[in-house]
Amino acid sequence: MFQVGDIVQLKSGGPKMTVYRIIGHDNDNNRTGMEDNVLKMAGYKDGDVICQWFVRTKTESGTYKSEMVEKCETK
Repeated sequence: MFQVGDIVQLKSGGPKMTVYRIIGHDNDNNRTGMEDNVLKMAGYKDGDVICQWFVRTKTESGTYKSEMVEKCETK
């Protein structure tokens, strides 16, 4: 559904965010696999997204269920 680099936004609004990583899509990396396992214990699943965005000059990030975000129109 989503790809790394997609621009997304919460369906309820908020800042535009860039998909940084997708849970379950980089199982070749041991560290990423361990991080995914922790996220899955917190209720996330394969296909959920980790996003980044800027607030002024500071980078912020968050993890979201795929059902909560939608792709933004790009021009």
